[in-house]
Amino acid sequence: MSKFKLLTVLAALALACGAEVEPSAVDAALVADDQCSAEGEDGALCMLNALQMKAAKLEVDAAAEQGPSSCTSGLVGQVRSFAPGCLDACPQACGPLGVAINAYMTKGGQPAAKTAVCEYQSQFSCFLSSSVWPQCEALVNKAASFGFNLPHSTAQLNGGAGE
Repeated sequence: MSKFKLLTVLAALALACGAEVEPSAVDAALVADDQCSAEGEDGALCMLNALQMKAAKLEVDAAAEQGPSSCTSGLVGQVRSFAPGCLDACPQACGPLGVAINAYMTKGGQPAAKTAVCEYQSQFSCFLSSSVWPQCEALVNKAASFGFNLPHSTAQLNGGAGE
């Protein structure tokens, strides 16, 4: 893919997302990445990969932030529609749940999700409390049917999150 084609694709994506991006700004950002050659198809692919990785990191960082929409938007919002009582009872876990879902889908399936669950153990423990678990059990079982295994008890969470 030529650098021009790459810039065209990036500009189209920016326009589709409603962002105003000057092509020169994109070009400058790509060249500023000292990890990639600024020339040829290999350089363009390397730069695209670097931008994708940065975007994924920003998405994960944003997902981990708590805000009024962290439980109702994106994939977590779709999960909430299946078990609203579960997520409404544990709003502090919505951002971390988004991180775990993203890790599962983009970083290696169950092992990546397990790492995220363990990183946010205190937030995920809310789902397992005796007063909330009845509202969350069907959701945890549904996730398991897709291969996204979450702990069923605080002992599992503390002993290896998701085993």
